[in-house]
Amino acid sequence: MNQATQNTNSIYYRLIALWILCEAMLGGIIHGFKLPISGLFVGGAAVIIISLIGYYVPAKGSILKATIIVAVFKMMLSPHSPPPAYIAVFFQGLLGELLFMNKRWFRLSCFLLAVLALVESAIQRILVLTILYGTTFWKAVDQFLSKLTEEKTITSYSFYFATGYIIIHVIAGILIGWFAGLLPKKIGLWKEGTVIIPPPIEVSMETSFPKKKRKKLKTSLLAVWIVLIALYIQSVVPIGKPILSSNDTLHVFIRSVLIVLGWYLLLSPFVSKLLQNWLRKKQQQEQPTIKEVGYVMPSVKYLVQQSWLLSTSNKGFSRFKLFCRILTVNIVHAA
Repeated sequence: MNQATQNTNSIYYRLIALWILCEAMLGGIIHGFKLPISGLFVGGAAVIIISLIGYYVPAKGSILKATIIVAVFKMMLSPHSPPPAYIAVFFQGLLGELLFMNKRWFRLSCFLLAVLALVESAIQRILVLTILYGTTFWKAVDQFLSKLTEEKTITSYSFYFATGYIIIHVIAGILIGWFAGLLPKKIGLWKEGTVIIPPPIEVSMETSFPKKKRKKLKTSLLAVWIVLIALYIQSVVPIGKPILSSNDTLHVFIRSVLIVLGWYLLLSPFVSKLLQNWLRKKQQQEQPTIKEVGYVMPSVKYLVQQSWLLSTSNKGFSRFKLFCRILTVNIVHAA
C-alpha cells in the first residue's frame, strides 16, 4: 500500500469516526433538550462529513459503505434506537453516494445534498406528528389560535407553521451546502495557520459499547394499552354510555398514547429485529473497516477535545467557528 492510499484510508476512517461521534453526541444532547430542530444540527454535520468523504475518498461505494458502518455503530452504541432514527442516516448516505459519483459537480452535489437531506428531516418530523396525533391535532391548533386572535373564520395556522418549518430547513440547507462546497479549498488555506495537534502519548484503542438494558414494565404497559384500546373503541362505537369524555383534546391524547404504545410494544421490536439482523450481517462483511474505525475512534475523540481546548481564545459563536476550523484541518491533516 503506497503512502497516498494509506493517507486516503486514514482520512476515510477518521471521517467515519467523526460522523459516528456527531450522531452520538449531537443527537444525544439535542434529544436531551427536546429541541425540534435536531435535523439542522445532526443532519448538517452529516452533510459536511459526507461531502468531505466525497471529496477526499472519491472511490465508488465509499459513502454507502461509510453509511452502513455508521448505522452498525449506532446499533452497537444505542441498541434501543427506534427504526426511524436510521431513516435520515440511510437517506443522507444513499443520496450522497448518488450525488458524488462525479467529482466535477462537487459544489452542486454539496448544495443538493444539504437541501434535500434537511428538507427530508423536516418532512419526517411533520409526518411523525401527524401519525401520532392525527389531523385532529392540527385542527385543534388552528381552532386555538383562531380563538386567540378572535377571528370569525378558522385560519390554517398549522399549514403556515409546517411550511415555515420546512422553509427554515431549506434556508439552512442552502447555507450548509454552500459552505460544504467551499470547505476543501478552505481546509487547504487554513492548514498553514492552524495548529496540527500531536497524537496523544497513550490512547486506549478499545471502544466500549453499552450493555443492553433489561426491558422493564412491558407487561404493565401492554395491560394499559389493551385497557385504553377498549375504552377508546367503546367511546367511538355506540356501545352504551361512553366512559371516556367526548372532549377532542382527550381523544387526541388517548390516540397518541395508543399509537406510541402500539409502536413500542409490537411494531418497533419487529422492525428493529429485522434491521439489526441485516446490520449484523453487514457488520461481519465489513469487519476489517469496522475494526479500523474502532481503532481510530479514541484518537478522533481526542482531536475533538483538544480542538475545543485550543479554541478558548475566542468566545461564543467565534469560538465554535474556530473549533470547527481546528477540528476539520486536523481530521484531514492529522499528525
